[in-house]
Amino acid sequence: MYLKNLLDAVDNLQAMPVEIDELATELVRVGCQDRIIFYPDAELDPAVLRGVHYKYTHRNGVYSDPILTTLIIYAEGLPLAWQRIVCCKELIHTCDTEVERTNTEDEVTGLVDKLLGPLSTENFGVADIMATKDKLALYQALAILFPIAARQQAIDAIEAGTHTFEQIADWVKLPLSLVDMVLNTDWPHIRDLIIAL
Repeated sequence: MYLKNLLDAVDNLQAMPVEIDELATELVRVGCQDRIIFYPDAELDPAVLRGVHYKYTHRNGVYSDPILTTLIIYAEGLPLAWQRIVCCKELIHTCDTEVERTNTEDEVTGLVDKLLGPLSTENFGVADIMATKDKLALYQALAILFPIAARQQAIDAIEAGTHTFEQIADWVKLPLSLVDMVLNTDWPHIRDLIIAL
Protein backbone atom coordinates (compact mmCIF):
# COMPACT_ATOMS: atom_id res chain seq x y z
CA MET A 1 0.00 0.00 0.00
CA TYR A 2 2.70 2.53 0.98
CA LEU A 3 4.84 1.56 -2.01
CA LYS A 4 1.95 2.61 -4.25
CA ASN A 5 1.83 5.98 -2.47
CA LEU A 6 5.50 6.53 -3.23
CA LEU A 7 5.14 5.44 -6.84
CA ASP A 8 2.10 7.65 -7.33
CA ALA A 9 4.02 10.59 -5.87
CA VAL A 10 6.86 10.28 -8.40
CA ASP A 11 5.52 8.50 -11.49
CA ASN A 12 5.00 11.63 -13.57
CA LEU A 13 8.13 13.44 -12.41
CA GLN A 14 10.58 14.43 -15.09
CA ALA A 15 12.73 16.75 -12.98
CA MET A 16 15.45 14.63 -11.44
CA PRO A 17 16.73 13.53 -9.03
CA VAL A 18 13.87 12.32 -6.85
CA GLU A 19 14.56 13.72 -3.39
CA ILE A 20 14.82 11.13 -0.60
CA ASP A 21 13.56 13.62 2.02
CA GLU A 22 10.41 14.16 -0.03
CA LEU A 23 9.80 10.40 -0.10
CA ALA A 24 10.14 10.30 3.68
CA THR A 25 7.70 13.21 3.96
CA GLU A 26 5.21 11.29 1.82
CA LEU A 27 5.42 8.22 4.08
CA VAL A 28 4.82 10.42 7.12
CA ARG A 29 1.91 12.13 5.34
CA VAL A 30 0.15 8.82 4.62
CA GLY A 31 0.69 7.54 8.15
CA CYS A 32 3.38 4.89 7.74
CA GLN A 33 5.47 6.63 10.42
CA ASP A 34 5.33 9.85 12.43
CA ARG A 35 8.99 10.71 11.95
CA ILE A 36 11.85 9.47 9.74
CA ILE A 37 15.45 10.40 10.48
CA PHE A 38 18.47 9.81 8.20
CA TYR A 39 21.89 9.37 9.78
CA PRO A 40 25.17 8.98 7.85
CA ASP A 41 27.58 6.70 9.71
CA ALA A 42 31.26 7.13 8.85
CA GLU A 43 32.17 3.93 10.70
CA LEU A 44 29.71 1.67 8.88
CA ASP A 45 31.69 -0.50 6.46
CA PRO A 46 29.77 -0.59 3.14
CA ALA A 47 31.47 -3.89 2.28
CA VAL A 48 29.66 -5.42 5.26
CA LEU A 49 26.49 -3.34 5.64
CA ARG A 50 25.34 -0.44 3.47
CA GLY A 51 22.38 0.60 5.53
CA VAL A 52 19.97 -0.39 8.24
CA HIS A 53 16.85 1.00 9.82
CA TYR A 54 15.60 0.90 13.36
CA LYS A 55 11.95 1.50 14.26
CA TYR A 56 10.99 2.65 17.71
CA THR A 57 8.26 4.47 19.59
CA HIS A 58 8.84 7.31 22.02
CA ARG A 59 6.82 10.00 23.76
CA ASN A 60 7.58 13.69 24.23
CA GLY A 61 5.85 13.65 27.61
CA VAL A 62 4.25 11.30 30.10
CA TYR A 63 0.74 11.75 28.72
CA SER A 64 1.60 12.53 25.11
CA ASP A 65 0.77 10.34 22.13
CA PRO A 66 3.38 7.82 21.00
CA ILE A 67 5.60 8.94 18.11
CA LEU A 68 6.45 6.16 15.65
CA THR A 69 9.97 6.85 14.47
CA THR A 70 12.31 5.23 11.98
CA LEU A 71 16.03 5.90 12.11
CA ILE A 72 17.74 5.11 8.80
CA ILE A 73 21.49 4.69 9.11
CA TYR A 74 23.56 4.51 5.93
CA ALA A 75 27.26 4.11 5.20
CA GLU A 76 28.70 7.56 4.67
CA GLY A 77 31.56 6.01 2.67
CA LEU A 78 29.23 4.98 -0.15
CA PRO A 79 29.09 7.10 -3.30
CA LEU A 80 26.08 9.44 -3.32
CA ALA A 81 24.27 7.33 -5.96
CA TRP A 82 24.44 4.26 -3.69
CA GLN A 83 23.51 6.26 -0.61
CA ARG A 84 20.30 7.25 -2.40
CA ILE A 85 19.47 3.64 -3.29
CA VAL A 86 20.21 2.43 0.25
CA CYS A 87 18.13 5.17 1.89
CA CYS A 88 15.18 4.58 -0.44
CA LYS A 89 15.39 0.82 0.11
CA GLU A 90 15.34 1.35 3.88
CA LEU A 91 12.37 3.70 3.47
CA ILE A 92 10.52 0.87 1.76
CA HIS A 93 11.41 -1.39 4.68
CA THR A 94 9.74 1.02 7.11
CA CYS A 95 6.48 -0.35 5.73
CA ASP A 96 7.39 -4.05 6.09
CA THR A 97 5.06 -6.42 7.84
CA GLU A 98 6.12 -7.93 11.16
CA VAL A 99 7.29 -11.22 9.59
CA GLU A 100 9.62 -9.34 7.23
CA ARG A 101 11.38 -7.45 10.05
CA THR A 102 14.37 -8.51 12.07
CA ASN A 103 13.74 -8.12 15.77
CA THR A 104 16.48 -10.15 17.44
CA GLU A 105 20.23 -10.54 17.11
CA ASP A 106 19.74 -14.07 15.72
CA GLU A 107 17.34 -12.78 13.05
CA VAL A 108 19.81 -10.05 12.03
CA THR A 109 22.63 -12.61 11.85
CA GLY A 110 20.44 -14.97 9.79
CA LEU A 111 19.52 -12.18 7.39
CA VAL A 112 23.14 -11.07 6.94
CA ASP A 113 24.19 -14.70 6.33
CA LYS A 114 21.50 -15.04 3.67
CA LEU A 115 22.41 -11.76 2.00
CA LEU A 116 26.12 -12.51 1.94
CA GLY A 117 25.71 -16.17 1.04
CA PRO A 118 23.66 -17.96 -1.60
CA LEU A 119 19.96 -17.09 -1.47
CA SER A 120 18.93 -20.47 -2.82
CA THR A 121 19.67 -23.10 -0.20
CA GLU A 122 17.75 -25.92 1.39
CA ASN A 123 17.58 -24.02 4.69
CA PHE A 124 14.12 -22.51 4.46
CA GLY A 125 12.84 -20.11 7.07
CA VAL A 126 12.17 -16.56 8.10
CA ALA A 127 15.67 -15.46 7.04
CA ASP A 128 14.79 -16.47 3.47
CA ILE A 129 11.68 -14.29 3.52
CA MET A 130 13.63 -11.35 4.93
CA ALA A 131 16.48 -11.73 2.42
CA THR A 132 14.06 -11.99 -0.50
CA LYS A 133 12.21 -8.88 0.68
CA ASP A 134 15.52 -7.03 1.01
CA LYS A 135 16.49 -7.82 -2.59
CA LEU A 136 13.02 -6.91 -3.82
CA ALA A 137 13.18 -3.56 -1.97
CA LEU A 138 16.29 -2.61 -3.95
CA TYR A 139 14.42 -2.99 -7.25
CA GLN A 140 11.36 -1.23 -5.84
CA ALA A 141 13.63 1.64 -4.78
CA LEU A 142 14.93 1.80 -8.33
CA ALA A 143 11.37 2.07 -9.66
CA ILE A 144 10.76 4.97 -7.29
CA LEU A 145 14.03 6.82 -7.89
CA PHE A 146 13.85 6.51 -11.69
CA PRO A 147 10.16 7.10 -12.47
CA ILE A 148 8.64 5.91 -15.71
CA ALA A 149 8.20 9.45 -17.12
CA ALA A 150 11.87 10.27 -16.45
CA ARG A 151 12.85 6.93 -18.02
CA GLN A 152 11.09 7.92 -21.25
CA GLN A 153 12.78 11.31 -21.19
CA ALA A 154 16.16 9.57 -20.77
CA ILE A 155 15.47 7.15 -23.63
CA ASP A 156 14.49 10.04 -25.89
CA ALA A 157 17.70 11.92 -24.99
CA ILE A 158 19.88 8.87 -25.68
CA GLU A 159 18.14 8.14 -28.99
CA ALA A 160 18.54 11.80 -30.00
CA GLY A 161 22.24 11.60 -29.15
CA THR A 162 22.06 14.51 -26.71
CA HIS A 163 22.97 12.44 -23.62
CA THR A 164 25.09 9.40 -22.78
CA PHE A 165 24.24 6.69 -20.26
CA GLU A 166 26.76 8.28 -17.90
CA GLN A 167 25.04 11.67 -18.18
CA ILE A 168 21.67 10.04 -17.48
CA ALA A 169 23.14 8.32 -14.40
CA ASP A 170 24.42 11.69 -13.20
CA TRP A 171 21.02 13.29 -13.89
CA VAL A 172 19.08 10.76 -11.81
CA LYS A 173 21.94 10.34 -9.28
CA LEU A 174 21.90 6.55 -9.48
CA PRO A 175 24.61 3.94 -10.14
CA LEU A 176 25.29 3.43 -13.84
CA SER A 177 24.73 -0.34 -13.63
CA LEU A 178 21.22 0.22 -12.27
CA VAL A 179 20.47 2.95 -14.80
CA ASP A 180 21.42 0.49 -17.56
CA MET A 181 18.86 -1.94 -16.16
CA VAL A 182 16.09 0.67 -16.07
CA LEU A 183 16.81 1.72 -19.65
CA ASN A 184 16.67 -1.89 -20.84
CA THR A 185 13.61 -2.70 -22.95
CA ASP A 186 12.48 -5.32 -20.40
CA TRP A 187 12.33 -2.85 -17.49
CA PRO A 188 8.65 -1.81 -17.80
CA HIS A 189 7.61 -5.47 -17.52
CA ILE A 190 10.03 -6.11 -14.64
CA ARG A 191 8.81 -2.93 -12.92
CA ASP A 192 5.19 -4.05 -13.16
CA LEU A 193 6.11 -7.40 -11.61
CA ILE A 194 8.09 -5.99 -8.69
CA ILE A 195 5.55 -3.36 -7.75
CA ALA A 196 2.76 -5.92 -7.81
CA LEU A 197 4.45 -8.06 -5.15
